[in-house]
Amino acid sequence: MSLVIALAASREAVIGADRRAITFLGSCPRLEEELYSGQIKDDQQLLDRAGELGAVLQITSSKEKVWRRGDLLVGEVTEISALLSRRRRIYLTPGASLQVDITSDGLEELADAGACKEAKKEAPDRASDKAHGEARIRSWNGVGCTVFGNLFTQKLAYDEVGRAGGRVNEPLVKSILAKAGERTASVSRESTVLRSDIKQPDPKAALLRALEADCKENGWRLCAPQ
Repeated sequence: MSLVIALAASREAVIGADRRAITFLGSCPRLEEELYSGQIKDDQQLLDRAGELGAVLQITSSKEKVWRRGDLLVGEVTEISALLSRRRRIYLTPGASLQVDITSDGLEELADAGACKEAKKEAPDRASDKAHGEARIRSWNGVGCTVFGNLFTQKLAYDEVGRAGGRVNEPLVKSILAKAGERTASVSRESTVLRSDIKQPDPKAALLRALEADCKENGWRLCAPQ
């Protein structure tokens, strides 16, 4: 899990994320704690510390965590183990957002990560990523800013939003991602930021349709749609 920042303003939607993907080939809770608490600042320090602790990692900076689905924007963070894959996803349009928690079988996705396959450039095409699982709506939100990340990146993002007086826009999202990339190895220096000003006649219905389509495509069961 690293950093996704989503803004649903009244006239626009903006979403940005880093591209880091770190796969732990075996358990190393001490290294995970140090990494996700911001103690490890850069890639070399991460590799050195992994060597000291006997941890085996695969690190890439090419995973796209945000994409367009039609006129909507989507972003997610993931946590994959041998048994389970967990995703937190957000669907976004001007004036509204939908957060979803998804759990599925982690074996196939871990195998893909272990093979070091290059992340897809077109994230909506997920035919090879199918895994039966469950999607549960976490929350519906109106205008506002949402941050997904570990404790360190979330605090960094919200501190920057506070310094800006809560006035979040595309330049601020880019600035936060750049600062995070300089301060923690859990975030890549590369990032992607997307924007849309296309308003939906019924934003909630549009977001729910997108989620339902993703559930059908990926074999997820949608629990308690609201």
